[in-house]
Amino acid sequence: MKYFITLLSWLSLLLLHPDVRGQELNDFEFEQWSDLPVFWNGVHLHNAWAGGLNNVQFGRFDLDGDGLDDLLVFDRHGDRLLPFLFSIQDQHAVYTYAPYYRRFFPAMNHWFQVADYNGDGKPDIFTYTPGGIMVYKNTGDHNPQFEKAVDPYITSLQGSIYTNLLVTYVDYPVIADLDGDGDLDILTFWGLGSWVELHRNMSVEETGSADSLLFRKETGCWGHFAENPESNIIYLDTCYAGGGVRFHANDPKHTGSTFCLIDIDGNQVLDLLLGDVDYPDPAPLINAGSNMEALMTEQLPQYPLTDPVYLWSFPLVQHIDITNSGRKDLVASPFDPSLVKSRGSDCVWLYEDVSSGPVPEFELVEKSFLQNTMIDIGLGAYPVFADVNGDGLTDMVAGNYGLYDTCFMNNTGQLKCYYYSRLYLFINTGTAESPEFTLADDDFAGISALSIQGAYPAFADLDGDGDLDMLLGSDSGKILFFDNIAGAGAVPVFAEPIPDYQQIAVESFSTPVLIDFDGDGDADLITGSSRGRLSYYRNEGSAVEPLFSLVTGFWGGVDVTDFQLSYTGYSVPAFIRNGSGELNLLVGSETGIISRYNNLSTETGAMFNKADDHFMYISEGIRTSPAAADLNADGYPDLAVGNYGGGIALFKGKNPGPAGIPDSYGGRRIDVLVAPNPAMDFSYITILSDGDWSVDIINVYGALVRSVSAIGHQTIKAGWNDLPAGIYSIVCTKAGSPRAKTAVKLVVIR
Repeated sequence: MKYFITLLSWLSLLLLHPDVRGQELNDFEFEQWSDLPVFWNGVHLHNAWAGGLNNVQFGRFDLDGDGLDDLLVFDRHGDRLLPFLFSIQDQHAVYTYAPYYRRFFPAMNHWFQVADYNGDGKPDIFTYTPGGIMVYKNTGDHNPQFEKAVDPYITSLQGSIYTNLLVTYVDYPVIADLDGDGDLDILTFWGLGSWVELHRNMSVEETGSADSLLFRKETGCWGHFAENPESNIIYLDTCYAGGGVRFHANDPKHTGSTFCLIDIDGNQVLDLLLGDVDYPDPAPLINAGSNMEALMTEQLPQYPLTDPVYLWSFPLVQHIDITNSGRKDLVASPFDPSLVKSRGSDCVWLYEDVSSGPVPEFELVEKSFLQNTMIDIGLGAYPVFADVNGDGLTDMVAGNYGLYDTCFMNNTGQLKCYYYSRLYLFINTGTAESPEFTLADDDFAGISALSIQGAYPAFADLDGDGDLDMLLGSDSGKILFFDNIAGAGAVPVFAEPIPDYQQIAVESFSTPVLIDFDGDGDADLITGSSRGRLSYYRNEGSAVEPLFSLVTGFWGGVDVTDFQLSYTGYSVPAFIRNGSGELNLLVGSETGIISRYNNLSTETGAMFNKADDHFMYISEGIRTSPAAADLNADGYPDLAVGNYGGGIALFKGKNPGPAGIPDSYGGRRIDVLVAPNPAMDFSYITILSDGDWSVDIINVYGALVRSVSAIGHQTIKAGWNDLPAGIYSIVCTKAGSPRAKTAVKLVVIR
């Protein structure tokens, strides 16, 4: 109740004092900075700042309305949606990262598919929801706009009752028109078993239209095969109803599979590529039946026969026209939800169909499709800015959780994967006003030899010899010290590292930052950890002989762990100054949300003010790692954000504008109450004036998101589940009185 009253008081202040409102400014403002050049082994990375890829799925979608399908790429590591615009350049297909289009799509979880289920020519979205499948219907015209087509999930007639059509978060189903009647049918594994269910869409049969999503379970043993619940062994010519191999109906060991239907042998009947959790290669199954009454009679040893798919762990294969050539390609990437069972690099394999007949012949084109156009350094990316070579320009060093080394099954049948960290040195080869980064070393300081994970660097001249020394955090929670013996004005050369430096240690995954926080002329140490808190070590020594002494392991009361989602927080601190010179603290987290704190104090036990729960509503995936520096000498701090996809997003600092959207359109002012605001799922909107009103929800780019009607003094409940996080304007206009108009800022958080 206290929060509600405070919120109403804040809203009332905005409504009653428009002049004060107009003078409020953000402390910071950024825009996506996608064109700062980055060169990797002499190649200009076309999508350098797209953020990396780990476990991805693809969908075709004409984003810009030019009649050519673009690409939606969904990475289940962080539930990140990355739009890419398609073009032809020098007779080659080129995809350009276009983050602007993310705002038009609903939040998605674990998996997604693009399919036009109602035949209106507008692609719709299918995605995971607890209990099964959520469908978002595309109702947009010039831009995509979505509304829920089912609530809370797709149901299917199973026996005598309609119940949820179950697809688990570790299964990737088939959503396709199998019987050729114009609506989409679904194949998925039985949730607790080893057999495939066919759910037939009865919309056309029962309504004459594909718009209804009416499903009926047709069979519980499509294909007449079974998957061993403890391995990737496939049993052909078997069903649970009798004959062949039989498993207990209550066996809960089915832990995930991916489907890809493709006509392997050219007989116009769809065969199956079946991916299995913890295994690197899909099982190619030949269908001797029909699409609806399938009969798998043969398992091929591998597919394709040349350069077969082999991806630890849990490959998802899609048969999709990636290049807009009119002939479908094959693309494969891991599907494993685990954060430590996927390659993270060289893990998007693209095959081109080079055949001229009905039997596809796939040729491996590349193993890092799109990844090779962006900064992608494996699992995790931790950017840090520093003038490493002393030339007066800001360079970038990026650590990672690790680069894939190997995976294998141990004696107990468990998949174990190993990753080892590296540091990547990007030298600024541009100018103070026009920076560009060139990869100078992909194993800076020889970190890979240490066999650590989570390498996170911090730089300062700790011995007074004029060059930058390095502290390194890692999975152990301890700190390593690297003495730079190269001298001033040179690329660092480090002596043998000193482990367990000054016995500094946090729980695990230390992320050190060196800054003179107390203003006494020497560098102090702040470090994050997997626990989600920050530790503060004051330098009790000097600038040339530091002695770091622990002040508190709960600095400023900062804790970015969201205990509703995880018991770990993976805090990563960074410092940034606003326009008035005030030092602010940014903290990345496991959830991906960056928190901002101000009113920082040197007093022991001081609690910092949490100024932003979700800084600038930046959402770039999980395990975010912020870093700030003025890269182009314009006086505004720029921001890099690393994420678990192994890449980095870059944001250019700007002159801060008014906080949010203006609350008046210049007409006669009408009072409107919106609560809660900020909101996650819904808000109540009350117009405190008589008459009939139109209520329009508009995003920051002026695009209409939704319209509803209201009667004066009526409270309406508006849901925001399908809106991306961000700032919107609720514009209320009275019927017949266009000057009776008011706009109220709405903040949607996730």
